[in-house]
Amino acid sequence: MAETSASGIPDVGRPIYDLTVPLVDGMDWYGEHDTAPAQVHEIGSLADQGWRSHWLSLMVLNGTTYLETAAHISADAPTLDQIPPECFITRAFVVKLAPESQEVPAPDCELEGFAPGVDSLLLYLGWEEHLYSPLCYGDSPYFSPALQEWILAYRPAMLGADTLSFDHPDDETMPFVRALFGYGGMILCPLIGLGELPMATVTVCALPMRVVGASAAPCRVLAW
Repeated sequence: MAETSASGIPDVGRPIYDLTVPLVDGMDWYGEHDTAPAQVHEIGSLADQGWRSHWLSLMVLNGTTYLETAAHISADAPTLDQIPPECFITRAFVVKLAPESQEVPAPDCELEGFAPGVDSLLLYLGWEEHLYSPLCYGDSPYFSPALQEWILAYRPAMLGADTLSFDHPDDETMPFVRALFGYGGMILCPLIGLGELPMATVTVCALPMRVVGASAAPCRVLAW
């Protein structure tokens, strides 16, 4: 059991990294007719009311860092509020790639000791700097067939990346995502700070909002 610090917080003995994209007013990755930019407004100020509060228009639930289940495409799959909380905390292998084109090739390595269906996989693609660009989604890197095959061989419990697209952004059939959801995997994206992680494995904790009936929800993602 982890020791407890003077503040009462368990001491994990190493730095904690926040992999969550900050949510800001006007954020809109998709720019589609059925989505709207996030709107964050102050509705009470210390100067005027003596208290501070903010109003957030709940944009599409995958409009910021989010976790998503197979309920996105399957009526029989569990929604996020039905997933046991222990499934949101796993060991994760971090793989840093440097694609030279939009299509991301498979890495020339093996994940020794990876537990299929139990461990998670986090992919650094170097796309973090584009997360507030209007072309963030349309120009997003996507997984080559070789990379898709490489990932599916490991069956990660959660698959995270610093990009919005795993399949080609224009492929509405989403064959890779369907294969990932097919064995019970979950999507965790987009993430920031993956390139700063100094270790090859971390413990990752991704706690989504408990929205009843939702397939996806915003979450705070921490790694240590």
